[in-house]
Amino acid sequence: MTREGLALHAGEEFAATCDRLTEAAHDEPSPSRREDVGWCFESWGWQALREGRAEEAMALFQHGLRELPASPGLLRGLGLSAVHAGRVDEALAPLEQVARAGSDAEVRLLLAHLWDRQDDAGRARAHVRAALARDPGHDRARRLLAKLDREARVETAFVRIDRPHFVVKAPPDMDPALRERVLRQLDAAREHVGRTLGHVLPDRATVVLYGAGEWERVTGLHGWANGAFDGKIRLPLATALPPAGELTRLIVHEYAHAVIHQRSHGRAPRWLQEGLAQVLEGSTADPMLRVPAQPTLAGIEALITDADPARARTGYDLALWVVTDLVDRGGMDAMSALLLRLRDGEPLGEAMGRVWGLRASELEHHWRRLLGG
Repeated sequence: MTREGLALHAGEEFAATCDRLTEAAHDEPSPSRREDVGWCFESWGWQALREGRAEEAMALFQHGLRELPASPGLLRGLGLSAVHAGRVDEALAPLEQVARAGSDAEVRLLLAHLWDRQDDAGRARAHVRAALARDPGHDRARRLLAKLDREARVETAFVRIDRPHFVVKAPPDMDPALRERVLRQLDAAREHVGRTLGHVLPDRATVVLYGAGEWERVTGLHGWANGAFDGKIRLPLATALPPAGELTRLIVHEYAHAVIHQRSHGRAPRWLQEGLAQVLEGSTADPMLRVPAQPTLAGIEALITDADPARARTGYDLALWVVTDLVDRGGMDAMSALLLRLRDGEPLGEAMGRVWGLRASELEHHWRRLLGG
């Protein structure tokens, strides 16, 4: 049966393979037979994860762990599939077990990011330092530690406000009226985005408010950037109350980024992120927008990330125009369907074709014709 199972595995018939190997292990209980079963479910789990079936992958890795509870491969797979399924709380324990058992720098860095998003900077820095102890030249680990250290230097004295859906951190000298206004606007943004897009963040979101001079020191972003989402919502606010409407749009925009990222499991391209966030904040596309070049989605993506503010602004305007056109074609239900297809691992062009009935190339041709005049 083991030989038959291996032959089936070669054809990626995982269900039949694992059934045969489980039968063999039942008939002849031994460590090697249990390893065969664990190995089969691990292979099956990675295949499911590669195909975007994160929930199924979790179940498969858990099944394998019943046979091999300490298997690093199965634990690593369970942790990564939980992250892809958006169940971060369930990813921490298996990944911590992998980290304790070995010297996997990538697992350490993933844990650092996860703990940072849980607002536990101490654990995050501990994992980065452990990775650097094994590999002092690890460039991403050094950059992450520098970022965490910058945040710690500025945010150590910040006050923390816990609410049902948000954790807000702010400078102690920030106007209490501004803090309360931000809290009210966060709740309103959650309701608005949830009602419009049909989804809200399942866990509490961390929101960090920065006063004058703190924003650029911590984030390293240009002064003209008016918000950021990197797992936490970060907002640069002056000590005075912003003009009417500006704070509302800013908070809705950044909360929308968090929801889009979570809903698509980080697979939404930047043009979609920025265009949809602008639509949700209430911005309207310029119906007379024209560009001299022939825009493509890849070109819009490049413009949005350009260091030149004027070119970046053009990218944002084009992203808003394109996403507005897509929403006009199918409403927010179509946009939600696109995010779910991206979450499940579908390529962007294929997902757009299934949602709107037109290939991405056909849509781009239409947009070029209109935007080029």
